[in-house]
Amino acid sequence: MWCLSPRTSFVCLPTTHLLNEDPVPPDDSSRIRNLGILAHVDAGKTTVTENLLYLSGAIRSPGNVDKGTSLSDALDVERRRGISVRASAMSFEWAGVRINLIDTPGHVDFSAEVERSLRVLDCAVLVLSAVEGIQAQTESIWAALETLNIPVILFVNKLDRIGADTAKVVDNLKRRFSPDVIPVNQPDKEGESDASIAEFDPDGQTALTESIAAKDDALLERFLNEEPISRAEIEKVIAACTAKRELFPVLCGVAKNMIGTEELLGRIVAWFPDANTDASRPPSGVVFKLDHDPKLGRIAGVRLYTGRLQNRDVIRNVTADRDEKITQIKKSYLNRYEDTGALSAGDIGFFCGMPEVKIGDILGDPGPVPGSCELGDPLLSVQAIPEDLADHARLAGALQQLSSEDPHLNFTWYEDERELHVKIMGPVQAEILKEMLSARFGIKARFSDPTVIYKETPASVGYGIERYTMPKPCWAIVRYRIEPGERGSGVIYSSQVGVNDIKARFQKEIDRSIEGALRQGIKGWEVTDLKIILVEGSDHVLHSRAGNFKLATNIAVLKGLTETGSILLEPILAFKISVAETYVGRITSDIINARGTFDPVVADGGALSVTGRVPLATSMDFPIRLNSLTGGTAKFLFKYGGYEPCPPGEGVVRPYKGISPLDRAKYILKMRGAVTEAV
Repeated sequence: MWCLSPRTSFVCLPTTHLLNEDPVPPDDSSRIRNLGILAHVDAGKTTVTENLLYLSGAIRSPGNVDKGTSLSDALDVERRRGISVRASAMSFEWAGVRINLIDTPGHVDFSAEVERSLRVLDCAVLVLSAVEGIQAQTESIWAALETLNIPVILFVNKLDRIGADTAKVVDNLKRRFSPDVIPVNQPDKEGESDASIAEFDPDGQTALTESIAAKDDALLERFLNEEPISRAEIEKVIAACTAKRELFPVLCGVAKNMIGTEELLGRIVAWFPDANTDASRPPSGVVFKLDHDPKLGRIAGVRLYTGRLQNRDVIRNVTADRDEKITQIKKSYLNRYEDTGALSAGDIGFFCGMPEVKIGDILGDPGPVPGSCELGDPLLSVQAIPEDLADHARLAGALQQLSSEDPHLNFTWYEDERELHVKIMGPVQAEILKEMLSARFGIKARFSDPTVIYKETPASVGYGIERYTMPKPCWAIVRYRIEPGERGSGVIYSSQVGVNDIKARFQKEIDRSIEGALRQGIKGWEVTDLKIILVEGSDHVLHSRAGNFKLATNIAVLKGLTETGSILLEPILAFKISVAETYVGRITSDIINARGTFDPVVADGGALSVTGRVPLATSMDFPIRLNSLTGGTAKFLFKYGGYEPCPPGEGVVRPYKGISPLDRAKYILKMRGAVTEAV
């Protein structure tokens, strides 16, 4: 049997072809693992996290999600709802390794938290349910882990549930994720309340040993010759291949009964690679999390890749182009912060004293910081409305603070219309926001029904020019060429104007202004997938100010979009539906009526599989319709599939909110503070 001895990290492997040796990791406190626990909602991720904390001695007893006592769910709303809303970071030690454990939300509405956490991980445990298996968020997380090249151990949980089928889950993992997925233990009495884990039968043991030995030519030859292979040799191959993503070990268990999680903890130590702890190089880090503490104020969660930082150090914020002074450095232990005074390479810490820092800001040398991976964009918008109109300004301030902690909310305050808008991933997020506003800020508010977020893109090539030279003192002359870009390319800005015509500091202001200038196009939506080039311009030695170029840019860009015209883009969902043949006709008919498209139907493990794409606007209730059409028998996955042109007559065109830059005279007065409301 594969097992763990209590309070050790020794791993016991199948006895076939193995000698009786126990490799012990070296006791080196400088070893660090930044570990993510990831899953689709309700797979048992938080229970696994609680088990790891308990086994390590960090807590006296594991919390319970259903009872609202889980330590990793710190917010009141998380405990009441039984779901994780924010990623939580906690540190503990096991077998000489310091583990910074990051428990992430599983619900797709909070995938932005997962997205930010992925960037700072060295390794990850992906939790699946033995009943549901691969789900929508599971696929998205796997793709992101693959993109970021993060080693993974899979944990199939809930063996005791009726309908549990670990063999089927593993088969699907091999087929859809990687043929290098290997199970290293197996369930016993699966689907029963007393389910546990057990050793493989002899044939299974031989096959397992062979699959591991196949990753090493010398070891494989010895296996084929039936020579003894030590456990240490097998361990070495598993660890090396797991670190390089050449193997993906699968463990199973029942987290709520503490079955399989101690074995998992041992493998986290034995098989995952250590973080790079090179403190000799210049500091390099990224902000991945923002919290607000009543006493400490804004606290920034930072992963440091190289170097070392101490209290009162000043470091360059490369993203914001400014210096940041760090007043205090802390570590997070079970939702409390403890002073450390310093942070070294490979570790995660929490910094105080950076009031304007944002998530994603790169601190110090940007070279060692890995890229990010997007799991999806918020596709819905809601308006926040205070129950007491006197709370309008307070609500705006609260949403602005929440948006700084979660940039995907993209809070927008339309002062002229007195409207407060945020972007969300789904309706559950709006419900959570409502509870957070009440509990944290004491503000009662409601949210409008979600509306689809459209975008627009230029239909052709055009130019926008603005000569802002009156009334003085002012001077900003700009001319932009606007071109359609490739779908999904976003905004690509460049300048062909030299610093002799427009000084460098004014060109930096232009660069910063482009995003705001494209926030509303001629159809009222954010403009994307375009190239915008500054082709001409000039400043004045006496009259020019940075704000002049922001004003001129806003006017010129909208003028240019008026000349190019724009195409409305709508968000698309990619889907996969597995269903009995009886229901295929009904489903495909519904897809067609929803302006969707689908690929040829294929066989999928005894059922039929339908894949395709459908507009979000026509499919917001598609899961409900699908359950109704199939009597709840269909299995389906939906994920963000990008933006595509909206057919003529479809979609929503909305008026410009606020004073439009095209209303040049009024807009100039507004920007100069002479007009505060739309006339």
